[in-house]
Amino acid sequence: MRIEIIKHLPKNDSFLPPLLFVHGASHGAWCWEENFLPFFAAQGFPAYALSFRGHGESEGRDQLNEFSVDDYIEDVLQVLEELNEPPILIGHSLGGAVVQKVMQTKGDLLRAVVLMASSPPIGMMKEWAKIVLTRFRSVYQMNLFNKGKTQEFPMDLLFPPDLPEEMKKRYAKLLQPESYKAAEDMIRLNIEEDSIRRDIPIMVMGSKDDRFFSYKIALKVAKYYHVDPIILSGVCHDMMLDPHWKSVAEPMLSFFHENVPSYV
Repeated sequence: MRIEIIKHLPKNDSFLPPLLFVHGASHGAWCWEENFLPFFAAQGFPAYALSFRGHGESEGRDQLNEFSVDDYIEDVLQVLEELNEPPILIGHSLGGAVVQKVMQTKGDLLRAVVLMASSPPIGMMKEWAKIVLTRFRSVYQMNLFNKGKTQEFPMDLLFPPDLPEEMKKRYAKLLQPESYKAAEDMIRLNIEEDSIRRDIPIMVMGSKDDRFFSYKIALKVAKYYHVDPIILSGVCHDMMLDPHWKSVAEPMLSFFHENVPSYV
C-alpha cells in the first residue's frame, strides 16, 4: 500500500540520525510539516513524517474503518525499511501507541524514542472514562465526526482557546475521521513490562494544559519506562502545532544530542 512520506532534509551533509515522526488519530504527516520538520532539518537532522494508510495522501481512505493499530505498525515498518538506517522514532497520541508497539517488537531498528502526549502502554480504559465524563460534549461530537455525521471536529480537545482563527480553520479542514478499530486498539493497548527494551533511550512528554490527554497519563507512561517525564505548561494536546511549539521541540533537541551520538 502506498504510504505518504513528507521529508525535510538538511541543506548540508549530515552525520546525524534521521527522525521519523508518527502522527496521532485524525491527523496525517501534514501536522509535522508545519513546524517540526523544517525546524529539525535546520538543526541537521534528516526529518521524515508518514501518513498511516487511510490518512493524509496515503492510500486506503475508503477502507479506513478496517484498519487497526497493527496495520499502522506495518506502515511504520515499511518506512523504516526505506530509510535504510535506524532513526529516532517520535510518536504523538495514538501514534505513541504505534511507536511503543514498534519498540517492543522491532527495537533493533531504532536509535531512540520520543512519546508526546501518548497513550499509555497498558491501555487507558480508566483514563478514557474520565475523558468522556469531563469532556462529554466534545467526545460526543468527535464520535459524530468519525461517523461522518458532522464536518466539525471538537477543536477544544486539541488546541488552545487563543489559537488564531485562521490557523483553526486551516487545521479543521485537514482533520479527518479515525478508524474505530484503531481507536479501540489504543484504549485497550497492552505491552507486557518484561518485553520492554531498556537499552533504547526514551523521552516522555506531557502538558498540564492538555485538555484531551491529562499530563497524569504522561506520568504513568514515564513510570512504566523508568524515566523522568518532561511535563510542560501552556501547551495543548497538539504540541507540534501549538503557538509555543518551540518549547516542545527544544527539549527534544537536547535529548537527541545527549542520548544519540552522531555517525562521526
